[in-house]
Amino acid sequence: MPDFACRVMSDSGTVEERIITAETKIDVYTMADDRGEMLLSVKEHKQSILKGGAIFKTGKKVKPAEVENFTVQLAIMFRSGIPLIGALEALEEQAETDTMRSVVKDLIKSVSSGKSLSQAMEGYPGVFSILYVNMIRAGESAGVMEQILERLGSFIKHDQEVTRNVKSALRYPMIVTSALSLAFAGAMVFIVPKFSTMFSSKGVALPAPTRIMIVISDFLINYWPIAIGVIVFSIFALKSFVKTEKGRFAMDDFKLHIPVFKDIFLKTNIARFAHMLETLSKGGIQIIRALETVEQTVGNVVIGKEIANARAEVEKGVGLADALSKSKYFPRMTVKMIAVGEKSGALDEMMANVAEQYDNEVDVKIEGLSAAIEPIMTVFMGGMLLFLALGIFLPMWNMYGAIK
Repeated sequence: MPDFACRVMSDSGTVEERIITAETKIDVYTMADDRGEMLLSVKEHKQSILKGGAIFKTGKKVKPAEVENFTVQLAIMFRSGIPLIGALEALEEQAETDTMRSVVKDLIKSVSSGKSLSQAMEGYPGVFSILYVNMIRAGESAGVMEQILERLGSFIKHDQEVTRNVKSALRYPMIVTSALSLAFAGAMVFIVPKFSTMFSSKGVALPAPTRIMIVISDFLINYWPIAIGVIVFSIFALKSFVKTEKGRFAMDDFKLHIPVFKDIFLKTNIARFAHMLETLSKGGIQIIRALETVEQTVGNVVIGKEIANARAEVEKGVGLADALSKSKYFPRMTVKMIAVGEKSGALDEMMANVAEQYDNEVDVKIEGLSAAIEPIMTVFMGGMLLFLALGIFLPMWNMYGAIK
């Protein structure tokens, strides 16, 4: 999102200059109205990449372990009653890398100039994800920053464990796939042309697999720069598309339909939904406001839309369980547990049970990931080898039959 340089007059009559991040100028005026402030001027803020901390705002990232450490320490300082500025100053001194130190230093400047912590963090998408910023914003609005930070620390730690386990499970399939792909490309470039020349000289009718192999071989040999360009362009276009609202929705929807992985993504999101609703419920936040916050922090816009639809039903007087029962993503068992929590008046405790259940199920799914991928890899490898064998040996059999 772009930054806007604004001059704002507060209720006390003080005029301040701020950098506000928003989609459009209209959103800037809306944000000012919500805070009861008067916006005197607004213009797009363009900052040099070499100025101050701007180089970090271009996407330079910090290791998740550093963000986890920052989050946990900030939660401890909030629990100890240390003011935000003082806590950030202490964290600046304790930062492990120059990058993180520069980020925290800029957060201090932004918060000191009147920005909220979530607004300051929005300037560092490479450090603080959309989920992170939305959760901080939820903690600020609900007055449960300590609990939110503790929950965030747990999320980051769990996400790192999930990422490590997934990478470990995928390492062998990725090595095999890469080796097989290189072997296939090598066969197309070095082996198929020789067979193609031989088949052409004999005038043998070529079967479909062989014709396809020859087309692929000719393309790789004669147009390999185009092939590389197409791959690079496709990757760039996909990344750009995913950054848009439609692209993010499409990608999140795709995640919920990927074979083998869809259960992991779905159950992770349901667990996050339960964790957040439990935290906000314990903080005494009204259910409608809590749902409004959760739909922004669940980490998947498709699930977020389902929660938004449920919130609309709850506003009409429908129970949360009945509202969620209309969603195709929330399992029936989860809906039943929520219904029990609503009837017993212990929704926060039931949400804690739901979160724990799905956290455990995600761990079990990841442990069995390698076993689930092996049949897919076997079929994939078998298909590629069969295609190569048919493409090469079918014409040879035809030649042998013609000689007889």
